[in-house]
Amino acid sequence: MWSLERETLVLISLVLLVILFVVTGYAVKRYHAAQAALGGRWYLKGENALQANRPEEAVDDFHTALIYARDNTTYQMRLAEALVKARRQAEAGVYLRSLWVRQPGNANVNLQLARLSANARNVPEAIRYYHDAIFGVWEGGTETHRRLVRIELCKFLLGEGEKNATDSELIALQSDLPHEASLHTQVGVMFAQVEDYPHALEEFEQALKINPRQPGAAAGAGEAAYQLADYAQARRYFQSALEINPRDQEAVRKLQISRLVLQLDPFQSRLSENERGRRTVEAFRQALSRLKKCAQSQGADLKLKKESSTFAGIYSGAINMQPKVTRQNLQRNPDLITNVMDLVMQMEETAEQACGTPPPPDQALLMISHTRGAIER
Repeated sequence: MWSLERETLVLISLVLLVILFVVTGYAVKRYHAAQAALGGRWYLKGENALQANRPEEAVDDFHTALIYARDNTTYQMRLAEALVKARRQAEAGVYLRSLWVRQPGNANVNLQLARLSANARNVPEAIRYYHDAIFGVWEGGTETHRRLVRIELCKFLLGEGEKNATDSELIALQSDLPHEASLHTQVGVMFAQVEDYPHALEEFEQALKINPRQPGAAAGAGEAAYQLADYAQARRYFQSALEINPRDQEAVRKLQISRLVLQLDPFQSRLSENERGRRTVEAFRQALSRLKKCAQSQGADLKLKKESSTFAGIYSGAINMQPKVTRQNLQRNPDLITNVMDLVMQMEETAEQACGTPPPPDQALLMISHTRGAIER
């Protein structure tokens, strides 16, 4: 009988323990659920504050959310982002580096660290974190995220004057662009900013294939072709740009210069000897006229016989050359064209240095001279 009573007592005790365990577990779950709910509420408040551009308020809300969910990495991440926006860089760095230790491949953590480094103008560190973000793990929309981060990196490098590094990043970005005219135009603009005009022209042309009226694409293509001394192509693109935006004064100016270069350049291929001579005579007359007008505006005496007088020295050379600069003579002596155009360049450069930016015909002559000099080098 005693044994039976003892077994019954043990059984009851076990049942009571199980009940106690279940009740305790339920209570713990309810407690954690309540904590999670409170954390979630504060988190949502922080999100709303962040979206409304109230970062300081968001910082307080995310801090409170973490009281109820201390190890929640999402809350920690958003707190760090709020701290960055609130310009509390040091505090943000503490949270971000703590997250990075646990998740070094987290793309968003690396992106925020990259922004901190960029704000501190630490270029090597920023590049490293940006690259880790580009090749890190994203939650959905991986290709879009990577593209946006690389664009952000390019803008940062441009701001720091790192043209070579920017160009390398843009070339990497170029191979991963979707079929969107606006993106190709944006990348074309950045290529132009680092003076990589061949790649810039490629991007603007791609944008125009997608959308022939894409804002900025035709003007950008014209500028790239202009810088590459392809004046025929520049003329075509500037004409298209002005059809879209007739008020683009820079396009108007460079269209005029491009046309003049094509009309005046005696070194263009497939010109007859007669036409080559005619253009050389016209260029010489234009440059001499510009030199005279500039000298007059500066009060310089062109007949002064002093080597120290730049105007007088150039003018003397032009006067000595003038009897030879006829179409008939240049047809008989085509090699003389190069000497005449060298003198044209000297006259135009002298006038530009003394009197500033010349009228479009003289700008065209300078472009012809500079282009020929670049080709010869």
